Amino acid sequence: MSSRPTPESHLDFLSPLSIVPGLGPKRVGALKDSSIHTIGDLLNYLPTRYIDRSHVVRIGDLEQYTETTCTVAGSVERVILERGRKKRLRVIVSDETGQMEAVWFQGVEIYANSIREESRVILTGRVSFYGRHQMIHPMTDQLIEGKKVDFQPFYPVYSIKKTMKEAGVNQKCLHKSVRWILENLQNYPRVLPQAVEKKRGFPPLAQCLKQIHNPQKADELERYMDRLRYEEFYKVALCLRWNRKKYALPGRRMVAGALVEKMRELLPFSLTPGQQKAIDTLHGYAASQHRMHALLQGDVGSGKTLVAFFTCLCALNEGFQVSWMAPTEILARQTFRLINCWLQELGFRGALLCGGIASSEKTAALKGLVYGEIQFAVGTHALFMPSVQYRKLGMVVIDEQQRFGAQQRLALQEKESACDFLLMSATPIPRSLAKTVYGDLDMVTLSGTLPGRKDVATHIVPMHKRDDMERFILREVTLGNRVYYVVPRIEVEQGQGSVSSIDTVHRQLKRGVLRDCGIECIHGRMKSDERELAMEQFRTGESAVLLATSIIEVGIDIAEASVMVIENGEYFGLSQLHQLRGRVGRGSRDAYCFILTGLAKGDTTGYERLRKFCSTGDGFKIAEYDLGFRGPGEPGGYRQSGFHDPVIVEVLKNRALFEEAVKDVHDLFL
Repeated sequence: MSSRPTPESHLDFLSPLSIVPGLGPKRVGALKDSSIHTIGDLLNYLPTRYIDRSHVVRIGDLEQYTETTCTVAGSVERVILERGRKKRLRVIVSDETGQMEAVWFQGVEIYANSIREESRVILTGRVSFYGRHQMIHPMTDQLIEGKKVDFQPFYPVYSIKKTMKEAGVNQKCLHKSVRWILENLQNYPRVLPQAVEKKRGFPPLAQCLKQIHNPQKADELERYMDRLRYEEFYKVALCLRWNRKKYALPGRRMVAGALVEKMRELLPFSLTPGQQKAIDTLHGYAASQHRMHALLQGDVGSGKTLVAFFTCLCALNEGFQVSWMAPTEILARQTFRLINCWLQELGFRGALLCGGIASSEKTAALKGLVYGEIQFAVGTHALFMPSVQYRKLGMVVIDEQQRFGAQQRLALQEKESACDFLLMSATPIPRSLAKTVYGDLDMVTLSGTLPGRKDVATHIVPMHKRDDMERFILREVTLGNRVYYVVPRIEVEQGQGSVSSIDTVHRQLKRGVLRDCGIECIHGRMKSDERELAMEQFRTGESAVLLATSIIEVGIDIAEASVMVIENGEYFGLSQLHQLRGRVGRGSRDAYCFILTGLAKGDTTGYERLRKFCSTGDGFKIAEYDLGFRGPGEPGGYRQSGFHDPVIVEVLKNRALFEEAVKDVHDLFL
């Protein structure tokens, strides 16, 4: 009769954490809060560093290692338990070269009952000197005759989040849990095809995970890590290929014809070489029988809107309609205001569809689109609605596309499966990152800036110099210039530190030297008509100061605006700061950006980050800096794709390995 299978024999990467001894509901909940849901997730929660215990130092040589971490081995001479107001355990350890002392202030009784005199111990800790050399709370292995000691020459250290610590998930708990899984898990998933594994000479996944969680040799660690990195990159490459297939439907051949020259004649300036190159590339995609699925990216002020409109001429010339989607109502209105002028001159009708328009206008627009009387729709998320139907949709343009997910793009695709897609991003993506997050798109990068764009003088302003800054701004206002004043929050919740809310700053400005300049507020919780009125008063000059949240990050184009103030600049990402700065310097006037910060003088990292931003106006460099300063684990804000930032950061560090994974996927699926 066959023996009954144990639960451990059915373990796999999808098994729940609750099956691991010692992981009760509270600990499981804390691990889930850190996105560790299964046994596989826990095995992929890799050590952040290792404590090297492979080199044993003689006690007589400890003077050379003061204030550093090292390992010693010796015999326990005395165990001294001091029971004063605060308990303390002192253990005297010696070898043939001298004596040292190990000291514990916590867990005193446990160590006092477990450490035996005359036994041999291995201690690892930071060396200090207080009468004699000491280690406070060292890592301890006791060598007992006849008992096997599991000594780890490289001790893994895991990141312990606050919620994990509160639930009792500490280093010891993670070590025991991971070890139990590795001892009992028999079924490992196969992600890499055998052909790829053999070609790359990778060890099996089981061996890699065992060695990473319990390495025996430091020089082999990188080999095992490469296997895990490659496997992640391989999954990303597969995902990108699948995304490309989702959009790879038959398209239409569309050319712009005579509309190109008509549009050129409307412009009071010539296209830049960068704009012309991008237009030629996109017209080539539109003229293909394959559906266009392209991303147009460029720095602030490079003229992306104009290039995208030239691309739309291909659909308009062939009798098709265009749907242009923006992430905010402010951007949608401004885009429509600009594009509608061009449409009228070219003989086409446009319509605006967003939350703030009157119901009669909306009804007329919907009817015009269905019957083909309106050829161009500009709007927000309203364009996703089932009520919005087109007679003959030929092209979809999505501005600031990183704010929309793949599902939203697919929703627009359902309105007409053969229409071309042009996505735009005003947030420059580091060239090293573009292939990762946008590998399923044809990339078109618009280089250069428009003639006449001013460099923006950017300065860090400590809070105590606010009055000096506002006196300078007052002089700018008296010269006819206008000012954006951006704050990070509409409201501030308890515990958010010294961050400023829009109401707080509004009261400060009303009491200060700018009180008579006309101050309008704008933020996302205002009604649509209130926002539009505030924008119109700022646009016409009735008010000189526009106090806003980052709602004005994109799409606002007012030539008279020459000053940008960003309150609590340390709360913004560098790329977001760059976008906000891009709202000024759009006319012939000298332009300034002031980053108000409450950073403490000792915060060298925070100041270095802002100094990097002030040192360049190149959005691609700033995006690289931003990733470097953020590091893994913080929101990158690039794409709703399922790729998490640690993977992206690994790609940046290991670009060659990622390229190899992309090539292997390509070769396998030719």
